Amino acid sequence: MYLSLVFILLISFAGAMLESASLQNVKNYRRADMTRAVESIFAEYQKELWEVYGIFALEGSYETGSYSEELLKERLAYYGASGMDQEITRIQLLTDQGASAFYEQVTAYMENKYGLDKVKKLVGQTDTWKAGEEALQNYERDGAKTEQELQELLSQKEEFPEEENPLSHVAKLKSMPLVDLIMPKGRVMSKKSITLSEMVSHRKRNQGYGDFSDVAGSGSTISKLLFGEYVLEHFKMASDSLQSGNGNYNSGEFVSGNSANEDFSDGNRGDMAGEGSLDYELEYILEGHASDRENLETVASKLLMVRFVPDYAYIQTDPEKKAEAEAAALTLCTVIGLPELAEGAAQGILLAWAYGEAIMDIRTLISGGKVPLVKNAEDWKLSLSGLMQLGGAGENVAADNGKDMESGLAYREYLRMLLFLKFQDEVGMRTLDMVEQNLKIRYGQTFFRADACISRVEFHSTCNLRRGIMYDFPTYFGYN
Repeated sequence: MYLSLVFILLISFAGAMLESASLQNVKNYRRADMTRAVESIFAEYQKELWEVYGIFALEGSYETGSYSEELLKERLAYYGASGMDQEITRIQLLTDQGASAFYEQVTAYMENKYGLDKVKKLVGQTDTWKAGEEALQNYERDGAKTEQELQELLSQKEEFPEEENPLSHVAKLKSMPLVDLIMPKGRVMSKKSITLSEMVSHRKRNQGYGDFSDVAGSGSTISKLLFGEYVLEHFKMASDSLQSGNGNYNSGEFVSGNSANEDFSDGNRGDMAGEGSLDYELEYILEGHASDRENLETVASKLLMVRFVPDYAYIQTDPEKKAEAEAAALTLCTVIGLPELAEGAAQGILLAWAYGEAIMDIRTLISGGKVPLVKNAEDWKLSLSGLMQLGGAGENVAADNGKDMESGLAYREYLRMLLFLKFQDEVGMRTLDMVEQNLKIRYGQTFFRADACISRVEFHSTCNLRRGIMYDFPTYFGYN
């Protein structure tokens, strides 16, 4: 009897073990089916997005232009995950959380392409960029009194003679559109524009849901620098088209300037072949206006202030230029019988002179030249007599004066600084605007919508193993 009981128990135990192993085997098969199906659908990434911009994403409308999560479930069944109830518990699109998934992929792509050694040396410059921004803010705040004094002098310009009067002339310059002053001779301003309400950064977007903080990366100085290099590498800027004369393309490759960073290649120039929605893409990414002209005007105005502050600081230390300004001021004030204004007028002339020099700096940058952060007497381009010609119909001030200077920063280096100082979500979303527009216009992907591109997803599957035994499990997949 005892042996019989032991035998029955052993048989029962063996049967239970076999049943458990069988159920586990079925579970493994169902998990394998689901994993294979998920990997198969994410292998259907948007080809042009990867080939042109190095970004993986599943185009969630399947070229219909209408995003639907049901399409994902249908593809799961097609690839062998049928017989299961599927629920999407969390999903992330490229545009979610200020394009954070796109931002992460870009930085990973650039790190894999170049490594970190080349970008690390830029880290030391970021403190200078931040300090420059703080100095500019301090100047704008503390310099309000000086600017007010200058405006008071300019408001009295009717009392000064119009001829050979730098104060009066700069007042006219300030009333002119800046882009007209900085445009190199013989170059034509782009007239292209877009409809902002159609851009992914402005329109109502598809939204993912769920928290991916367990798998998402975090922003850092390195990631901001890497993203900036990606943008500089993949998108056109004003100096590119203006240097080539008309912004046209030659033999399918964009005509680049001579200011390419020595540590980073000119990038995948194939993505620049053909016409785009805007010619000044980098300027749009920085400022987000509807037209090339507006974007260049805004970028130029920022660069003008970036250059004006050190130019004005330098001219205050140049005894020859200060003496020339004082002599001109004394002449002007003597003519109107108010020599006591000479000191203030001299300061106004120095301000006006530095403003004109900053305009020349932007011209040099747009023309493909370099401008040093801090100048000396040899670097200074504009004479006081040249200031009086600036912006005039008969202007005889060389647009590319100083273009061949070996030291200094080129236009793209100044844009690198502006990109770094921008907020991540602003730059990320506007970059996606340009990606979307370019894929539609240059590559014929008219259905493409950045807010239909899936970067990460997690499914919750429920299936009937046998005899009413239910099994549910999660499956996650992410490109980054």
